[in-house]
Amino acid sequence: KRKSTYGFKGHLNVDEDGFIKKTDFSSGNVHDSQYFEGLLTGNEEAAYADSAYQSKAHESLLEDQGIDNRLIKRAYRNRPLTQEEKEHNRRHSPVRSTVERVFGVLKLHYGMAKARYDGLVRNRTRFNLMCIAYNLKHGLSVLQGKCA
Repeated sequence: KRKSTYGFKGHLNVDEDGFIKKTDFSSGNVHDSQYFEGLLTGNEEAAYADSAYQSKAHESLLEDQGIDNRLIKRAYRNRPLTQEEKEHNRRHSPVRSTVERVFGVLKLHYGMAKARYDGLVRNRTRFNLMCIAYNLKHGLSVLQGKCA
């Protein structure tokens, strides 16, 4: 018997300007890496993500699509990170702050810290609507900044 879980996860593809390009939503018991391929739009030049998304399958997927692999390298129990991998992580970690900022805004200002409804479908719909609202507001902020 499958164990039920309480909670949901939102998955995002965010561009360098902070706009949400693609979303997905899942129950809390599914690993983030299961949604990596579905979040790719196909026109990315590089992919940045935390170490949860690091795998051989994702490396080969990015290579096949001609996308620069900037995923954070992960240490394993029997294999610590090399100095080169640590430097790779240090170089590419700051870019992830753009994505984390979007998650922070969605949680703090759009009420996405808690699931409001029972069931995946209603919460997914709410998540997608909040992402649309975020993009509209972010676009307005960018436009006003360029006009000033």
